[in-house]
Amino acid sequence: MPKVRKDNKGRNLRPGETQRSDGSYMFVYKLGKKKKYIYDFDLASLRAKEKVLNRDSEDGIRTQEAMKITLNDMFKVLMDTKIQLKASTRANYEYLWSNYVKDEPFANIPLPNIRKSDILTFYTKLLKKGFAINSLESINNLIHPTLELAVDDDYIRKNPSKGVYRSLKTEGTGAPPKKRIALTMTQQKNFLRFISKSPMYSHWLPVMVVLLGTGMRVAECTGLTKNDVDLENNTISVNHNLIYRVIDGKAGFHITTPKTASGTRTIPILYPQVAEQLRTLIEVMDTLYPEDLVMNGYHGFLFRNREGYFLSAHNINRAIQRISIAYNAEEMDQAELEDREPELLPHFSVHNMRHTFCTRLCESTNDIKFIQQVMGHADFSTTMDIYTHITQENMREKAEAIKGNLVLM
Repeated sequence: MPKVRKDNKGRNLRPGETQRSDGSYMFVYKLGKKKKYIYDFDLASLRAKEKVLNRDSEDGIRTQEAMKITLNDMFKVLMDTKIQLKASTRANYEYLWSNYVKDEPFANIPLPNIRKSDILTFYTKLLKKGFAINSLESINNLIHPTLELAVDDDYIRKNPSKGVYRSLKTEGTGAPPKKRIALTMTQQKNFLRFISKSPMYSHWLPVMVVLLGTGMRVAECTGLTKNDVDLENNTISVNHNLIYRVIDGKAGFHITTPKTASGTRTIPILYPQVAEQLRTLIEVMDTLYPEDLVMNGYHGFLFRNREGYFLSAHNINRAIQRISIAYNAEEMDQAELEDREPELLPHFSVHNMRHTFCTRLCESTNDIKFIQQVMGHADFSTTMDIYTHITQENMREKAEAIKGNLVLM
């Protein structure tokens, strides 16, 4: 019968257990043909680790293999499985990971050592920095499936990110979503009229009219070609995007297809001014741009910069800022001369022009399905949320306007 080994306190040691000269304990076991070791200064703690190892071994959890794999490693594996991912989407995912996750401590430790508290602490830190809860979702949509893949590969027993984002969203933690800004009808008219009369900014009128008059996303609008416009039937075919992204380490313009099926659509031209601007632009574009631009088989791009090259969202946002500053300066001078309050433009971006168009639609019709189709919303709930918000705001404005005229007694 083999001799029972004891520790310095006289306790029996189990097979594989040893007390070292410094008083600590070691447990040796085999993983395949290799010997592996775990250590602890407390025998009870060591045996708790042994219990986890045995349980994981029985359940097929590859804990010790996972000790060499980090969250960053697992993210690379996940991205390698996404073979049908669009290049622009892949670049966006990798940008988010590189800028927000990659250098975090929990992303660089072994997978089994990541705790739910690590994920919660990280998400809370982002929210404290000013992340809206909806913006945090894009980060969670990378971390959660990465850890889910680790669960599926038997590296960890459970996903430590499970339920963290949902609980924060339910609690209403973090900065509220930014309020959508829509220009009023007066602001919209003042903005376009100022551009049309300005010698310096009048060349921006076609793209601003089309953005405000169609509700297209900026990448859909800047990618618009002559072949996409049907002035006989007053329609525009939206079937591709022109984006500026860093893909495979190179920054440049790229053609992509819409992200969702609902993004590919034919939209009606509802404003005669849109048809007028497009017709004029098509008639003069060969003179304006003698050299045609071709990308991925698309050509005849309608909107160009002063050098005749592609127009980006950044170009348009800078133009909106300059035009708004110039308009407000002129309006303040005019209002002072006329002894009235100036009608100033708020700070807004090209995306707010899309929301402005959607607001005009919601003010004009309660056909939610029509609004959804024109806007290219993938989810009906998105359209419904916007419609409800806008109609409620209008109700408040109308109530304020009439309540002073109502008398009960």
